[in-house]
Amino acid sequence: MNFNVATRGRGRSAPVVRIAGLIDLVFLLLAFFLVTSALLEGESSVATALGHGQGDPAPVAPIVIEVQEGVWKIGPRLINRVDALPAVLEQLPKGPGIIIRPEGEVSAGAIVETVQEARHAGFTTLTLETPR
Repeated sequence: MNFNVATRGRGRSAPVVRIAGLIDLVFLLLAFFLVTSALLEGESSVATALGHGQGDPAPVAPIVIEVQEGVWKIGPRLINRVDALPAVLEQLPKGPGIIIRPEGEVSAGAIVETVQEARHAGFTTLTLETPR
């Protein structure tokens, strides 16, 4: 900002502020708020897709598959063969998705086999937990 000192009356000086640069700043802020408010419209559509205003939807927990070397645990079920895994996965509901949780020392191949079989069974939401 440019402060020019102008004298008024008996030797007093008053600063003069030029506001031409401030007008640019106001228009820049106006444009910013217009753009960000337009982006907020998409967020309201997410709330309606989740059932907003239609009561509380029943929470659905994803299915957890614990993978050990050569053994898969889905809830209380233990599966010892990889060829038996697809038959069990096809019986499960597809909506909530799957969490794949490696337990202990597991090879990458066993995890990849689990992901492949889940995809072939029709699951689209897969989450891979990392070891703690």
